[in-house]
Amino acid sequence: MKNETQKAIYLFASAGGEKSMSFIKKSNAAYLLLLNAVLWGSSYVWSKMLLEYLPRFSILFLCSLGGLVSTLLIYYPQLRTISLKAIGRSAGISVFSIISNTFFILALQFTSSSNAAFIVQMSVVFTPFLMAAIEKKRPEGKSVLSILVAILGLFLLTCDLNNFCLKLGDLFALGNALFFSVFLTCQKVHSEKLNPVHFSMIHHAINTAGFLTLMLIVESTSIRNLKNINSQFLLLISMSILITILTILIQSAAIKFVRPEKAALIYTIEPVAALVLAGIFIGEKLEGPSAVIGCGLILLSVIYSLYTHERKKEIHKDLNNGAVLRGGKGFDEYGKI
Repeated sequence: MKNETQKAIYLFASAGGEKSMSFIKKSNAAYLLLLNAVLWGSSYVWSKMLLEYLPRFSILFLCSLGGLVSTLLIYYPQLRTISLKAIGRSAGISVFSIISNTFFILALQFTSSSNAAFIVQMSVVFTPFLMAAIEKKRPEGKSVLSILVAILGLFLLTCDLNNFCLKLGDLFALGNALFFSVFLTCQKVHSEKLNPVHFSMIHHAINTAGFLTLMLIVESTSIRNLKNINSQFLLLISMSILITILTILIQSAAIKFVRPEKAALIYTIEPVAALVLAGIFIGEKLEGPSAVIGCGLILLSVIYSLYTHERKKEIHKDLNNGAVLRGGKGFDEYGKI
């Protein structure tokens, strides 16, 4: 009787995690990832501004800790339902997030927030090839076309055509892109086996432990040397924590319905958001007409990606309706029965 009761509690709590994110569906997953891109784009600016108050790993630690505490307060009843397999899978995936975020915060120290954000979008190149390697098939032709347009846009935005050079911050940003692609791909591969809330809890816990260790090793005096705590600092850290919570929850649920190469392409809107907000809050601007053209190409690639995604859904819907009317079983997302 006791085992049956425990099983019932587990199933109820697990279902609660799924229901809490049930507003994320196949029909809106791509648009919620677009919202995620804007939120993540803004995080470049807030993190750049936070560097005036705290060293790099202290910022990442506080954001992860805030995300962990908030997630536990909201979803505490589900803590007991996390399995060892979920811990193992989520912890393994989260390690790539630690590496990616480490490159991210290092990049911000050596280049502008908008420049780092655009270079990081090279993940649109890495992700399709990672998925193609896992699935042992070629990327879709339309995805490749969108990727090529996005790459051209990134080149025009980040490259100084008069004095071509690659800075240290650019290399760190490329490292961020590579490991974010690995993180995104792993999350997709295991998305059907992981509860989004469970993943978020474990993700924040692993990141908190990782960045606390790095902070203590590299920045042992950071808390004692905390400078000028004021309302702006509290607002910036609060926004960063909120973004940390929302983006992980949304992505872990939405990635079930969107292929990772499509998600990576949608995330190319991230640097556009970073660029606009950086111009408003810290005075960073586009340099020359090539940067403006590059920004436009990235926007075009995202719009094209979303349009083809919606068109494909309409075709599959029509196919399903026809199959059902003829007594068939219908088709899945990729047109297979």
